[in-house]
This record gives sequence, C-alpha cells and structure tokens, in this order.
Amino acid sequence: MYHYQNMPILPTQVIGSYGTPGWLFVVRDAMKRGEMGSVDIREAFDDATNLAIMEMEEAGVDVISDGEMRRFNFLVGFYDYIHGVQKIPWERQLGYPGPDMINAFRATDQFATPKGLGLVEELEYARTRTQKPLVTPLGGPVTFAFRVDPADVYKDKREVAWALVPLLNQELKDVVAAGATHIQVDEPSAIDDFVSVDEFVEMFNAMVEGVEATIGLHICFGNFMGRPAVAHRTYEHVGPIFPRLKADIIHLEFANRGMWQSDLFMKYAREDQYLAAGVIDVKARAVETPAIVAERIHDILKYNDPKRVWISSDCGFSMTARWVGREKLKAMVAGAKMVRRELGYDD
Repeated sequence: MYHYQNMPILPTQVIGSYGTPGWLFVVRDAMKRGEMGSVDIREAFDDATNLAIMEMEEAGVDVISDGEMRRFNFLVGFYDYIHGVQKIPWERQLGYPGPDMINAFRATDQFATPKGLGLVEELEYARTRTQKPLVTPLGGPVTFAFRVDPADVYKDKREVAWALVPLLNQELKDVVAAGATHIQVDEPSAIDDFVSVDEFVEMFNAMVEGVEATIGLHICFGNFMGRPAVAHRTYEHVGPIFPRLKADIIHLEFANRGMWQSDLFMKYAREDQYLAAGVIDVKARAVETPAIVAERIHDILKYNDPKRVWISSDCGFSMTARWVGREKLKAMVAGAKMVRRELGYDD
C-alpha cells in the first residue's frame, strides 16, 4: 500500500540508523555504571535524536528517520522488551567477530511483549521534531530469531521466529495507530539458514498483515563492525519471491557489491513494487563524490524505470563515523539531484 504523494522522482531515503555522536558512547558507559537517572537518560537520547533529525534534514534527504538513537546496535535493545529472553555471554570473548559469536540470548519462557517494543515512543517523539516523512524500521522475525538460542522452550530457531511474528505484527499495528505511515522491515539475505525462502514469504506477510502503511523490506548482508556478515552476497535466491511479498518497496544493496545485479529487481518484481537502491557504501570509510553517486544511479536506471526507483544507502550508518555518514548523505542527495536534472526533472 503505497501512501506517498508529491514525492520527487528518485526520492532519497535513509535506511534507519544514523552515525552515533561521540558523546553518546560516554552516556551509554555511564548508564552501565548506574551513574545516570531516568531523566538524564531521556534527555540524552532526546538530544541525540534531535541531532540526527537535524543533520538528515540539512542533508536534504526526502524520507528520514529518528536515527534509531534510542536503540543499541540496531537490534540488541529490543530484547530487553521481550519477556522470555535472557542475555548470555559469548563463549569466545576475544578477537574479531565470527560465526561462533551469534547466540547472545537464550529463550527462558514463551515470548511476550507486555509493554510493546518502544516503536510508539520513538515515533511520537520524532513527530514533535520534524514535519518530513518518517520511516519506522523494525527487525523481522528471522533477524530477531537469529541471535536466540531456543533452549528447551522452542524446538529450533524457526519456531522462535514464528513465535515472534504476532508480537512484531502487533507492534507495527500500534505504531501505525500512533501515526506511522512508512514501515520498514529489516531482514538478512541469508534467510534460508533456518527458514526456507518460501516459508519466509509466509512469515513476512504474516508480520505485516493488517498493517495499513507503506511497507518496505530491507534485505541486508549485515554490517556489524562495518563488515558484511555474508560471504556470498547475492540476491538471486530471493528475487523470485518478490512478487509474493506484501511489500511496496524492496531495499537492495548495490554499492558495496560494485552495482552487481542491478537488473535483478526488474526481472522479478511486481509492477506496483518500487526499488530502493543502495548507492552509498556504508562499509567504506571513504566518502563518495556526488558524481560517483550519479554514476551508480545511472547503473540502476539502465535496467529500471526511474519512476519506480528510490535512492538510499546500502545499510544504516550506526557503524559509520558520524561525520562520514553526514557527508555520505550529502553526496547521496547531490547525486540524486544531478540525475534528476539530467532526466529533465526540476528539483
């Protein structure tokens, strides 16, 4: 259900997270030591949100977010809201991240979210700070289940994922009732690790069932510590399911992959679906020039109708230095404007 009106051609959108201000790391450490009260914490996260919104607006992005400033590492903070989940230490604590550092939580009881997941509070505050269109991102059931040891509560991670579906669906309905108009579900490209590709369609559609908003699906290759999680970064195995997904916008990562598979969306998507093309490499420390961004957009437009293309970064900026993320957003907007002019559209 595509709700946008009066958007420019090739609209620009953030994925969700913004670069973390340096002082927020100090705040988080102080929180762990118990040195901040609830008012101090709320003020700090309000300030960080204000900053993220201000800088996204200054960059000229068409659809912004609250920067996910109230979240910790994209997903981790959400587990605090879920009854029946216990944090556990990794068996290996030293060295670089690896596939043996996945399970950070264990199921201890049937899941419940009696206080929701916090999306309503995020949206309500962000709405007081901007009039621009806002995207509301949330991890999907596969993403959440990926880090949970099912223990003796659930049979396997697949069952964990299905147990989360109704909770996530209710959270999305609640945030839409609070005024959200654009929902984005974040899921990994390696969805066939423990859920088949076909079953993923059922799971995703169940999560967004009855959610009256523009629905985006961001299929991610991972970005923990600025590194992709997937060794073979291809969308070929998920492309055929695009038409069956109750998604209006499909977000695909191209910049970090040399614009590979720019033709894939056109091959598989329904005519009423839109492509959000990742043309900013958030895993690269260097800042793209607007000309490079424009070149990447042209690569996308070789195969796709510009009226069905959105412009975005490959992923969020939570693992990117804040000043680098800010400059990359400026380049993304400037590159999109260059292409609009070349296509004969006034900005």
